[in-house]
Amino acid sequence: MASVLDQQPCNVQVRVREGRGEALPWEGAPVLGGADYTWIHLQRCHPRARAWLEEAGLDHLGQEVLLAHETRPRWQRAGADLLVVLRGVNLNPGAEPEDMVSLRMWMQPRRVVTLQGRPLLAVGDMLDLLADGRGPRDSGAFLAEMTRLILDRLGPVMDELGDEGDRLEEEVLDRPKPDLRRRVGQHRRQCIQLRRHLAPMREVVTALSLEAGPLLDEDRRSHLHEASDRLIRVVEDLDALRERAVVTHDELSAHLSDQISSTMFRLSLIAAVFLPLSLITSLLGINVSGIPGAGRPQAFLDVCLILLAIGLLESWVLYRRYWRRVRTGSGDGA
Repeated sequence: MASVLDQQPCNVQVRVREGRGEALPWEGAPVLGGADYTWIHLQRCHPRARAWLEEAGLDHLGQEVLLAHETRPRWQRAGADLLVVLRGVNLNPGAEPEDMVSLRMWMQPRRVVTLQGRPLLAVGDMLDLLADGRGPRDSGAFLAEMTRLILDRLGPVMDELGDEGDRLEEEVLDRPKPDLRRRVGQHRRQCIQLRRHLAPMREVVTALSLEAGPLLDEDRRSHLHEASDRLIRVVEDLDALRERAVVTHDELSAHLSDQISSTMFRLSLIAAVFLPLSLITSLLGINVSGIPGAGRPQAFLDVCLILLAIGLLESWVLYRRYWRRVRTGSGDGA
């Protein structure tokens, strides 16, 4: 299977027999004889993707769903077939996890066709299972297993979001850094974007877990029901993380407001000390006759000593009444 992946990383055909996959050369439609089902994985933007779907007999509506540039999680029954669109986190190098990758699936009793625009690691996980002989044994099991693999890749992302929320809360309570507001906003935006993509997928998986048909027997539906419960918990966790981010942002805003208020109060106290001194020096600096001490050589030194005494007295009075409150953080000096 690895050799075919090396040669055709975008388009892969795998014949599955009793959970083990056998890679087939990319030369038209594979022979279905002797296989439980065949999995065809296509690159959505490949030039021959639409032509292959037409040759495979998929109707026009199904082609549009599978090849659409933008789509959201959905499912649709087409006779005995199922059209399913799911989304997985984007774990490609340099990408953001919330920029999710869609996986479009056309499910038939003996054939599964999947399309993707960007690499999805869950597809590689499925190939590994088939290579080890531990893959799904029919189309319905393929859908349930692929859903599980997508959610397994989502788990570490959710753990990292929870840890980041804890770190942000600790930093707000400890000593906020200048970039903390940006990080809180980014964390909240990630939670919102993930929830926006996962909430519709939760509805799709829940509906599929209740859908009875030739592809989904009771065992497959039970696995999808478990996946639906996991998605419900993930969406609830994202709601909680988003609310925690809002509280963290409010705490940070309150802390910054307190810092600004404390700084302004200190500046007000300093201005209160120098305001009377400025008034005295302004009066002594006017160019009119009659200024006291104008003819005494020691007048400047006397004025400086008087200003120093006034400044010390004001500082002592303000310290007793206000400054200690600022240092202890109690009140606003009133």
